[in-house]
Order: sequence, then structure tokens, then C-alpha cells
Amino acid sequence: MILYLDTSAFVPLLVAEPSSTVCRRLWDAADEVVSSVALRPEVASAMWRARHADRITARQVHDLSKAVDALADQMHLVTIGDRLSRDAASFAASYGLRGYDAVHAATAALVVGDDGLAASGDRDLLAAWQSAGFATCDVNAITS
Repeated sequence: MILYLDTSAFVPLLVAEPSSTVCRRLWDAADEVVSSVALRPEVASAMWRARHADRITARQVHDLSKAVDALADQMHLVTIGDRLSRDAASFAASYGLRGYDAVHAATAALVVGDDGLAASGDRDLLAAWQSAGFATCDVNAITS
């Protein structure tokens, strides 16, 4: 199975969240895990915000950055070219998605086939994927 993770389904692999168990199970069950290169700047932004809100320490940022690299090295990260940016724009226009969510939507559309699964905790992104006919997993709806 190809598993597509957006940032909201990736971060629980790094830090303990209610959805961490389900995200780890999905990761372990996948034959291949895919995301967009947008994943890295989104995670970096989340870490910056957490650090500047004093929710995590500088040492934790350093350790989390290493963990991001280790997990990302095990994934296929899809680059954003002209075709993908056009597809993302279409998702944004059709479903009202924010920029990076539209990129995640279009990237999943490119790689998730009939036996794949797109995982997220973002309701708008999940709704767009479902409307496009993808199998989805709302990582926030499953607690164990």
C-alpha cells in the first residue's frame, strides 16, 4: 500500500499526540510512504512556532530536526513542478484549500492509486480527497 501523509499525519510520528498510535500503525503497514517536499517547511514552521511559544526547547528543536531528517529519508518526497502546481491551483480553486494543503491534495492525487491511502488530520483536505475519490484516513478520528 502507498501511504500519503500530510504534515498533520507526519508530526505525530515525531511527538506524542492523540493520533500518534494510528499514524505509527499506518506507517508500519505501508509499503511506501509518500509526501510533498512541502512537508519539510511546514514541519520547520511548526517547530519554530512551538519554540517561540516556549512549548519546546532549543534542544528539542535540534532533536526533532534530526528525527524529521531520519523519517524523511525513509519516504519518497515529491517535488513541485509546473504540472503539480497547476493541479494544486485547481484543488485550491475547487475546494477552497490553503496553499500547502492544495499542494498536498494534488501530490496525493498524483501518487495514490486504487490501493493507496491518504492520511491527514485536516478536515478540509480530507473532504477534498474524498470528493476526488481517494481512500482516506482521518488520523484524529481514530484514538487507538
